[in-house]
Amino acid sequence: MTNDHTVPQMYLRRFGWQRKPRSKQWFIAARRVEELGQPFEANVKNVAAVTDFYGEQLEKLLCQLEGDAVPAFDAVLEDPRGALPGPDRWPLKDDLRMKMAWWIAAQIVRNVRQRRRLLHLASEGTGQLAVPQSIKSLAGKDLQVRFMVDQLARMSWSIFSRPWGLGFSDLCLWTGDVPVVVVNGHDDENQLLATSFWDVVLPLDPHRFLFLPNWSDRRDDPQKRVDHLLKMDQGIGQIISAMVFEAADSHVFCHRDHDPSRHLDLVGPRLPRPWTGETGTGPSWVIEYPVMEPGWTIERRWLTEHPPPQETSESESP
Repeated sequence: MTNDHTVPQMYLRRFGWQRKPRSKQWFIAARRVEELGQPFEANVKNVAAVTDFYGEQLEKLLCQLEGDAVPAFDAVLEDPRGALPGPDRWPLKDDLRMKMAWWIAAQIVRNVRQRRRLLHLASEGTGQLAVPQSIKSLAGKDLQVRFMVDQLARMSWSIFSRPWGLGFSDLCLWTGDVPVVVVNGHDDENQLLATSFWDVVLPLDPHRFLFLPNWSDRRDDPQKRVDHLLKMDQGIGQIISAMVFEAADSHVFCHRDHDPSRHLDLVGPRLPRPWTGETGTGPSWVIEYPVMEPGWTIERRWLTEHPPPQETSESESP
């Protein structure tokens, strides 16, 4: 039996901490979506994990995609010159972009919520990324794995070919057991079309996130037709955390020193779960933001330092 992670440990560690320097154990603050006021500390090995959820062959495939994506995460998050990468790191080179696109696509179909919808992925669409030989060899003759690879090739092409926005949020961010959110189309039966049309949001760590603008924004704003940088000032970043909360299956996660919960207003409905009999359309979002000037960045110290909250504002970062 395997302990299969529906959210990769390599990703959750971006929101975690080590109790001892150079320890191999990483911990994270977790909350059940029904009990947000009761956080608990957990080892990243023990959250977003289901026994025998994928099977050995599919787990190997997902581990391969995770390992391939690590250099892409490092390129956008580990530039020593700033919290947002310089022009030699962003936009991502095509090889890194391709690996991150495969990783993002995998997160859309691999978690508990979206696995229920895997068979609803559209078969339309002519574009797809070439399947790397390492992935082909892992798929072998396993029909389920080959089916998933085929679907991921289409979805990853949709993600790869869209303009990407890399953002910084003054307000701390959390993530969840559904880390990639297809805004306003998360549970659309045609996931390929939804992923091509709507905003796509992915928190990357407690202050940075990936934002793929929707079709109408790309149509109306030439700056959003290419890769760009953006900043969500003061408390605007709560939008990202609210979206993650609405899509989460059962848990949200954050770093103990970067907890956005006391600044969030989560009074609206979450996304309905039709497979449990829930009905309704759920929340909808319209997101507007300016693109940063080329060459601008954020000082890295703001990844760990936070200004003291102002008594007159409930939206300052913690």
